[in-house]
Amino acid sequence: MSSLSKIAFSAVAAASLVSAGLTPPAPYTITTYKMIANFNDTNFFEEFEFFTDADPTHGYVEYVNYKTALDGGYAKLEDGFVYLGADHVAVNPPKGRMSTRLTSKQAFKQVLIIADISHMPEGPGIWPAFWSYSEKWPYKGEIDIIEGINLDERNHATLHTGPGCVVTNTGSPKDVFLVHDDCNYGGGSEGCSQLTNAPFGTAFNKIQGGVYAMDWTADYISMYFFPRDSIPDDITNEKPNPATWGTPTARFNGGPGCDINAHFQEHHMIFNTDFCGDWAGSLWQFDDRLTALSEMCKDFVGAHPNFYTKAYWAINSVKVYKATTEEVPKANPTGVLPASVSSTPAARAANTFIA
Repeated sequence: MSSLSKIAFSAVAAASLVSAGLTPPAPYTITTYKMIANFNDTNFFEEFEFFTDADPTHGYVEYVNYKTALDGGYAKLEDGFVYLGADHVAVNPPKGRMSTRLTSKQAFKQVLIIADISHMPEGPGIWPAFWSYSEKWPYKGEIDIIEGINLDERNHATLHTGPGCVVTNTGSPKDVFLVHDDCNYGGGSEGCSQLTNAPFGTAFNKIQGGVYAMDWTADYISMYFFPRDSIPDDITNEKPNPATWGTPTARFNGGPGCDINAHFQEHHMIFNTDFCGDWAGSLWQFDDRLTALSEMCKDFVGAHPNFYTKAYWAINSVKVYKATTEEVPKANPTGVLPASVSSTPAARAANTFIA
């Protein structure tokens, strides 16, 4: 039955209750999600732009343009997925290891993003991310959906903002904690982060990946992960319903401490693969597994290209949905007809109640 029919029938029921001296039940809302973008192997390189500036996070990387990436095999369309990788041949490249960073041409705000990914970059010195941001960083926000470094096997979910955004993580799993609650911590460079139980790097690739989702509303930003063999049917059927997904891997709540609507504006999505840099490079020296390979991140990444044959993304699709909310008058919840409404078959047909 259509929504209009439900409303019409419910209106009849409500009017009957009023005439009988009863108060109609309060209306309720229904939230549905409409797909507004679908990026996959049919359109990805038309919808994303290649970033070629110097790395803002000071990595040992040279981000290349589309032609260079295509010629080098760092960007290509495979059968059913998009491949975004990095050079794994050159030894000690003077400008850093060639790699890819792509930014969506479209920008989005308060959307549901569902990314089906079967492989992500892995290896020592690696710093890959799938994230969103706006110009005038960090004042219009950044959302890191997938991010980690080096040999990490758990995903970091992080928000970055200008001053004045302090969040809570009520609704996250009990064993997932906020590293900082101030999303402007470190001037925005560190932000507010949660080390989740969702897989990253080698751990992600061992299970053939899965679906990462980010539900961004005016009240909260939630992250989800579903392994390849446990993707909900509503995602597969392109009728997502986050209300049925259970506990998110991480949840950031706004409220009095953070006006999400003000701190997070229209965002572009980004996939990139960095090496070393401000995070992966600076923490290299604190991991014995890495210092056993080399004292410095840059030295190892430059001298050992064979370690980076798995430094690539295999992206099946990235789908973007926009939520719409409809208010529906609720019919008589008891199913009992008021005395003023006839219970004959003909009358019942004309006054159908939708609970």
